[in-house]
Amino acid sequence: MIKIIVDSTCDLSEAFIEKYQIDIVPLQVIINDKNYKDKFEVDINQLYEHIRQKDDIKTSLPSYDDIFPIFEKYAKANQPFIFFSFSKALSGTFNFANLLIKDLKDTYNTQMSVVDFKNGGLASAVMMEEIVAFMETNNNIDDVVKFSEHLVNRMHHAVMLEDLSQLRKGGRISAVKSIISSALSIKPILELVDGHIASYKNAIGSKRALNDLMHYVTSKAPDKETKIGVLYSANEDLLNQMLTRLDKHGYKNIVVGRIASVMTAHIGLDAVSVCFLSN
Repeated sequence: MIKIIVDSTCDLSEAFIEKYQIDIVPLQVIINDKNYKDKFEVDINQLYEHIRQKDDIKTSLPSYDDIFPIFEKYAKANQPFIFFSFSKALSGTFNFANLLIKDLKDTYNTQMSVVDFKNGGLASAVMMEEIVAFMETNNNIDDVVKFSEHLVNRMHHAVMLEDLSQLRKGGRISAVKSIISSALSIKPILELVDGHIASYKNAIGSKRALNDLMHYVTSKAPDKETKIGVLYSANEDLLNQMLTRLDKHGYKNIVVGRIASVMTAHIGLDAVSVCFLSN
């Protein structure tokens, strides 16, 4: 059986992780210049408090000591494995993992591969569930990688932001644009496109922005049986408003989750997003 390794941006349930014996590689969350292992040494609620206190928060790829020993253990044991990574357009994790595997292949003949999820959070978890189901009937590592990359190209993910201050602090948006957007009550909707964060639409006011986010779903997932992942940070009101809209449009196959801590560090506490696989 192929060993599955994911990084900490993939928001799998504890039950799923235990059932399939999945290894987790933590990214780093840096708070006031102190490094913490994502999800291992700082959880999402602690991160919320640091954001509220306006602490200096950054993120970084996994440390060598947190990723290489895992890879080396399975390489030595001739245990084939695939590492599923956070978007390489947003993090150096994918490239770092590839370099480590390249070095290990000089010593070991173990089958090892890295897949760029071009995503994170619940979107990655939804894809992982499909991958595990595929692996129950196909244990060929090349086929699993190919199937995974096919899923990646079918995943849609968009997020609506109430507040741009955390995005500005992370250098993703200029201070001037942040101030103007705040003054005009402009709520941006961002989309993950090929792993990159791109602007999908800007709306004046939360109600219009949530309606636009709903239109994003209906235009790209007309099948009402589509599984829709709804993610939120600390604002449950935004979550409930989005769930109400989905219900009114006939979408019943809903999975709710929190926006991954690494992403929350950049987009802040007032965000809601949707993700789903197209047919």
